Amino acid sequence: MAVSPALASRVRNIGRGFAVTAAAGTAAGLAAFGYGLWEKNQFVLRQETLPILPAGHAPFRVLHLSDIHFVPGQDTKAKWLESLASLEPDLVVNTGDNLSHVKAVEPLLKALRPLLEFPGVFVPGSNDYFAPTFKNPASYLRGPSKVKPKSTELDWP
Repeated sequence: MAVSPALASRVRNIGRGFAVTAAAGTAAGLAAFGYGLWEKNQFVLRQETLPILPAGHAPFRVLHLSDIHFVPGQDTKAKWLESLASLEPDLVVNTGDNLSHVKAVEPLLKALRPLLEFPGVFVPGSNDYFAPTFKNPASYLRGPSKVKPKSTELDWP
């Protein structure tokens, strides 16, 4: 049975369309993966000036840390955290979610040690009380959970 030239042309075009779509999807995936590798070490220090003190008053510098989500082996992040002491803040405010691994307590405390030279306050987040546990991302689509997972309480020194 012979295939008409028009049908053969349509099949070739569909095949090309699939190939182009697959290539574009692969390129986008690789670009997103590469960006993720680069971006994970692009830490951000935002500086804001709030004109709330009386005129002539010395500036008061606050360093606010939040959502560090530290895991062992994040040496670049640890060095960056240590370097923040060079800002010489008047007050360090840490609003939690510092950990993302049960074995991150010691390396995190080592990284934050230079900041302990300054006055500070700490408000723990949920990741500072209990070790993180794997959660299926699709479970968020099913609505609120009725069963609370058992978590390991973290051992802070």
